[in-house]
Order: sequence, then C-alpha cells, then structure tokens
Amino acid sequence: MALEFTLVLQLHAPLALHRTRTGVQFVETLDIIPGTALRGALAEAYLTKHGAPDGTFRALFLSDQVQYGDLWPALEGKQTTLLPATAQVCKRYGLKHPASFRDALLDVWADSGDDKKCRECGESLDRVGGYLCSLNPLEPLSPRSRLRVSTAIERSTGTVAREMLFTQHTLVGLGTPDDKQPLLFQGVVRLFDPTLQSELMRLLQSNTILFLGAGRSRGLGQMKVKAWSEASAPEPLAERWNQFNAAAQRAGGDASKRYFSLTLLSHLALRDNLLRPMQGEITPQHFGLPEGVTWVRYSDSDQSVLFLNAITVPGWNTALGLPKSDTVALARGSVLLGQCDAGQEQAVLGCLAQIEAEGVGERRNEGFGRVAVCYPIHYTCWR
Repeated sequence: MALEFTLVLQLHAPLALHRTRTGVQFVETLDIIPGTALRGALAEAYLTKHGAPDGTFRALFLSDQVQYGDLWPALEGKQTTLLPATAQVCKRYGLKHPASFRDALLDVWADSGDDKKCRECGESLDRVGGYLCSLNPLEPLSPRSRLRVSTAIERSTGTVAREMLFTQHTLVGLGTPDDKQPLLFQGVVRLFDPTLQSELMRLLQSNTILFLGAGRSRGLGQMKVKAWSEASAPEPLAERWNQFNAAAQRAGGDASKRYFSLTLLSHLALRDNLLRPMQGEITPQHFGLPEGVTWVRYSDSDQSVLFLNAITVPGWNTALGLPKSDTVALARGSVLLGQCDAGQEQAVLGCLAQIEAEGVGERRNEGFGRVAVCYPIHYTCWR
C-alpha cells in the first residue's frame, strides 16, 4: 500500500512552463505544475545537495517507487476540483451564471433537453474546462498570466542572441490584479517504499526554494515549499460507487447493472501491442478490469460513452539539454463510463481500488495515469 503525501508550493516568482516547444514567437504556459517538472526540480535540488547520483537518487527519481503527481492551482484551506470533459455551463456568460453549471455524463439515459439551457438567460450550454475551489457556492479558480518579452540566449556563449525576441506567458497570481491571495499549487506524491520517506522529507523542508520551468537565469520559476503532510483520506470508494449508481438509476440506468465512471486526473499514456499510442480504441481491459466489464453505449447508436481528448505532451531533459520525445496521450479531464453485471460488483470494486491507488499506463512516476473512480462531480452536479 502506497503512502500518500500532500505537497503545497507557493509561487515566489513568475512561472513559465511552456505548453509547446519554443519554436514560435508567442509561447503559452501551463496552468499546472506537471509531475515531470516537479520530479526534475527535486532531482536538481538533490544533486545540488549531495553531488553525484547515488542509490538513493536512483530510487527517488529513476524508479517506480515514487510517483510525483501534477500540482493543481489551489487556494489555502480549499480543495481544488478539476472540471471534467462532461462539465457544461452557459455558452454566453460562462461561470458568471453559476445556476447553469451541470454535469452531462448521466444524460446517456435521461431526456434532459429542458435542462440544456441556462437557467438564468435561456442560452445554450457548452463545455467548460478549468478548476473550481468550491462547488457550493460555485467558485472558479483561474491563475492569472502576464506576457513577458525577452531576448533569446545564444547557447554557446550564454549571451543575448542578436535580433531574436520571443514573448512568453508567465503565471503571476490569482484571478485579478486586486486579488492578494498567494497562488498555491497542490498535489499528491505517492511513496511505495517507506524507507525513502525521510530523504524526501529532507528535500521538502518548509521554505525550501525549488526552481521550475523556463527562464530561471532571468529569475523566473522560484517556488517555495509551503507544506508537506500526510494526505487526507478521500471519500471511500464504496460510498462513491453507491451514490453514483443511485444517480444512474434515477437517470434511467438498468437496475441489473452496476455503473462507474473513470475520470482522468492527469494525462494517460497507453500503447497497444505494436507500441502505438492508444486513443479511441481503448477498452476496460486496458485498465486491468475483468472480462464482462464494458463501456456503456448510447441507446440510439453503437457509440460508447467516452468523452476523450487527445494531447501531445512535449518535454525537456535538463540534464542533457535536449528535448524529450513527444508523448501522445489522453488528456486530463477525459471521462469514460463503464458497466458490469451486479454479480461482478465486488471483483470490479477491487480492480477499481487498485486503479486509483497505483494509476494506469506509462510514466506514472511523472504523474501520468492518475484516475478517479465515480468522481463526485458527476452525480452531485447532474440534473
């Protein structure tokens, strides 16, 4: 059983985590800290402290004994909720009309045509992404970015490159410039080898400064460790399972079936037998679920209920000074709706618990493959 710890970092200087390779003039930034970047920052801090790599370094950063999860933007004292691909809101006014917010996953059975209009203005609903720091009342969480114009640097000399400018987005705070709350990033680190806990805690002492992202020679990317503590236990899977199935029955689901959702909390990288990235042809068995478990299908077609978005994830190897190969993955927020017979309930619950505890797919030690089963937003916000 893995130990889970909550890590909170506080923005100490503008942060630039490039969404794409810097081959264009205008470079956008991610609104999260990927587990890959966190692992790299901690590895750099370890080498700065200890010198050459040793056995502990390899166990911490080059094995599967530690999984560094993505860090989401957060407010102090509040829990961040990822908006899945099934979330909907007023097409015209967005989250400014909070009464329009709903989740559409269970519409597979229900005729909710009247509900697909904004309750405040009557406009149609559209998908919405991002994060919430509260569901009741509805409070969106949006990091604020700023454009910075910089000169390029010659790699050979470390000096300014002639006639080369580029513009990049950096994260500088929350919401509006008047919002004085510090921008925090919060996520979970999983530790499968308890003997590594003490070394990891020494790396993550309070007020330790970590360096992440691009532009560090210009003073960007400084993050301060604000908190490091044992993660609080989530709502038990059995309770989420029961609440999700109760909502599915109200929506019109088959009473002889048991239903569950798989919501990707991070990108998911899966390959088939020919090592090709898997996207649309994914099955429950690719998640390690037993035979007999299938995806729910729409009643008027043979199409499975899958809300999937593909993404190409670039990367940078700081040690080598070279780009990593791109990873084609299913994007964070994708949702899959599964079903099984009532007699399989306990076996499926055991598999789902393992999926949540260990993750799925490749690069799990870099935060990929985190999955939430019966994500509460699907049944609490369906109407």
